[in-house]
Amino acid sequence: MELRHRGNRSDNIQQMETFQIDEKSSDTKDEAVRNRKCLPAVPTLLGSLAVLIILNVFVYYMDNKLPNVETNNNSTNNYFDGKRAMSTLIKLADLGPRPVGSYANERLAFDLLKSEINDIRNEVGNVYDIEMHNQKVNGSFVLNMKNWMYLLSYEDLKNVVVRIDPGQGATDAVLLNCHYDTVPAGPGVSDNGVNCAVMVELLRILAKTPSLRRPIIFLFNGGEEIMLQASHGFVTRHPWSSSVKHVINLDSCGAGGREILFQTTKRDSYLVDLYARTAPHPYGQVIGEELFQSGIIPSDTDFRIFRDFGNVSGLDLAHYKNGYVYHTRHDDLDRIEPSVLQNTGENLLALAKAMSTHNASTNSTRSKYVFFDVFGVYMFSYTELSGAFANFIIVLLSFFSIFLSLKFTTVGMNRREYSLHLLTAIVSPGCTIVAAVLSCLLVAFALDRHGCSMSWYTNRANLLVYFGTATWSILTVAAYYPKIRSRTDAEWTVTMLNGVQLFWTTLLFVATMASLRSSYLFAVMVLWPSVASCTLGILNAGRTPAVWIAGYAASLLVPAAFVLYLTQMFASLFVPISGRLGPNINPDYVIGTLMAMSAYATVGHLAPAIALVNRPRPVLAGLGAAILLTAVAIVAVRPIGFPYSSTKTEQRIDLIHTRRAFRDFGGDVRHNDSGYMIVNWDRQGPRTVADHVPNATLIDCVSELMCGSPVTGSLAYHTHWLPGRPVPPSQRSEATATVVVNEDDERRRRIAFNVTGPERVNVYVSPYPGTRLKSWSFEGEPKVTTKWMGNDVYVIKHSSGAGRAAGGLQSVWSFWLEHECDRGFNEMSLNVTLAYSWVIHKDLVLDDEFSTFVDSFPRWAHVNIAVASVEAFVY
Repeated sequence: MELRHRGNRSDNIQQMETFQIDEKSSDTKDEAVRNRKCLPAVPTLLGSLAVLIILNVFVYYMDNKLPNVETNNNSTNNYFDGKRAMSTLIKLADLGPRPVGSYANERLAFDLLKSEINDIRNEVGNVYDIEMHNQKVNGSFVLNMKNWMYLLSYEDLKNVVVRIDPGQGATDAVLLNCHYDTVPAGPGVSDNGVNCAVMVELLRILAKTPSLRRPIIFLFNGGEEIMLQASHGFVTRHPWSSSVKHVINLDSCGAGGREILFQTTKRDSYLVDLYARTAPHPYGQVIGEELFQSGIIPSDTDFRIFRDFGNVSGLDLAHYKNGYVYHTRHDDLDRIEPSVLQNTGENLLALAKAMSTHNASTNSTRSKYVFFDVFGVYMFSYTELSGAFANFIIVLLSFFSIFLSLKFTTVGMNRREYSLHLLTAIVSPGCTIVAAVLSCLLVAFALDRHGCSMSWYTNRANLLVYFGTATWSILTVAAYYPKIRSRTDAEWTVTMLNGVQLFWTTLLFVATMASLRSSYLFAVMVLWPSVASCTLGILNAGRTPAVWIAGYAASLLVPAAFVLYLTQMFASLFVPISGRLGPNINPDYVIGTLMAMSAYATVGHLAPAIALVNRPRPVLAGLGAAILLTAVAIVAVRPIGFPYSSTKTEQRIDLIHTRRAFRDFGGDVRHNDSGYMIVNWDRQGPRTVADHVPNATLIDCVSELMCGSPVTGSLAYHTHWLPGRPVPPSQRSEATATVVVNEDDERRRRIAFNVTGPERVNVYVSPYPGTRLKSWSFEGEPKVTTKWMGNDVYVIKHSSGAGRAAGGLQSVWSFWLEHECDRGFNEMSLNVTLAYSWVIHKDLVLDDEFSTFVDSFPRWAHVNIAVASVEAFVY
């Protein structure tokens, strides 16, 4: 019995041992199968690249899609006729450049618009009461431009103002605004002839529209390019301005494409929703508004004047594509197709009708709106509070989806493994994006050190250097993520994907708490994978990680396409803008960071799946080598990395022939010279000057007030000076100053100036220590603009629409300054510099030296010329 019992136990134990060995072998084999790399490296790379290309082609098509041009054969139909608007634009373009003070602006364009409007009035008859005012305005105001508080003064600027009154008893009006003046360098077809032509056609249609309830005012203003002065004249001087409730401002910083909604007001922000519901081609992103109002973009529009000085609510729209031609001679008819006018006209026609008929009293709100379009097809708009509520719901949904997937991927872990597992998933996304950004910044630094910044300015394909660098960094970091051995590759991939989702969820929560309306972008990034993850979790797809990963990856196509859509929009905006950021900013840092963020939001979201790729490191090495070779080619091969071309992507350079005279306290000239000021607009500007004008030196900004330059703002400090011949005498102006001492107080006096000069004059006033500028003949109290050698500086910028260039008599500008000095006036108390600028190209008198100098610049340089005279006084 005992032996038999032992024998049986021995047999049982042997059977158990055999069973255990078989079970372990089976588990090892199963784990090997589960850890098998299921994705081949090269096909996976090529497939991913194909998906990115397809998505980019799709969003490019949607972003550039324009409507067909309508031809209105029946004049009674209320359809926008793009071809008829184009005929008006051609008439404006034929006038050439129209700077303020020129005959083309003050006479020809002004008369052309009046003629077009009179034709419409005669065509319409007595359908509506249509009034037209020819306004001439004078005034002054203080405007903060990039933290420089300028005093802007203007005389004899012109506006054409038209009002359609439906006679329904409503007093609050809708205002549409464009400007018909241009910069001296170009004909301004897009900036802003397109929108003025559209407004003329809108006037023709709305004058025959029977359903209007509120009056509609059309403002064709003749002075926007001189820092928004003519619109200020309308807001503060015209009797109709008090009736304006809403404004639609139209402008441009490019040529062609769709007009984008990029600014709104907090008051009556429901107008955004009105635009979203009525415009047939809605286009706009609230992130653009937040960027524009942050001051990053070096531009401003009349919208600011209506908002800040007229207390008017409304919408600001502008064309921005092809910004290379902005303020250049290339802003011509060749850049504009009738479909551009058709798109703008259809949107504005629907919007103007809606704003004229809607019931404002039921919609009034002071809550800002979140708005964004989806591929130009549909626009979402909702209040900031609703957006915050929706964002928090998405955050909760995301946390729930992460919980569901972790429930399957952390089974059987001990506490230490679980903590390490979560910590890796949380920290890795942050490390990845930091690596992507830093690698792009390193490339930007290296290219800039080799003189190859802005290599993508003409050749957009060079942007792939930054996108590829960021992608390589993201995938390399993901390939080396530390992994817990007890988890299979598929389970680990699921966990890391959840870590990326948690990263975007955190950004969504933080941006929402910070009241950033652009948090909608993070909401888009989180919503789709959260819904997919919840659905897969509820269906228990987590038990089969490969199925879960496939479903999750499919859900990322929508946010990836949306990110690429935004990337193309911002690249279209910021790449041309980099040509006018000034030489002290390396735009490659901006572009590199943008590309890094785009790469992480597209490639980075799915980067953890590299754990499933068989032998990815050779492919990563090949990708890195390709990026390095491309960077080397940019440096070594000039056609590949050179930023400019002679067609439209030219380098901006201002060349100003200047005469200067500096007087001492006794009125004697202590120094005078003549030469050329070379204004550098971009990062490559100093290198271009060094190569082509080696004798030029950086202007002296220490010895003379405001560098003794007619240029203001930050560009003045990066201007070069090259000695040359004196300015031709026919372009000199003299300033006469009469000093009047207050008889009741010997420490306070008034200096009166009578200035005879060109269409633009700058005045710089800097009191010595112990002296204070107390008042002046302009509106408001004196505001300090900037500092010079520790002393306050006041900058006055004056523009005139009258004078010889405009076909009139020589104008005289009179103003006075009153200052107080603790020491009396027997010694120096006040520095005053007057800088005169002749900018109307066809009226400029150039000597042979100046003409030869202009022609010596390379063909890819857009040289904008002017003549100036600087007179400095000490009182």
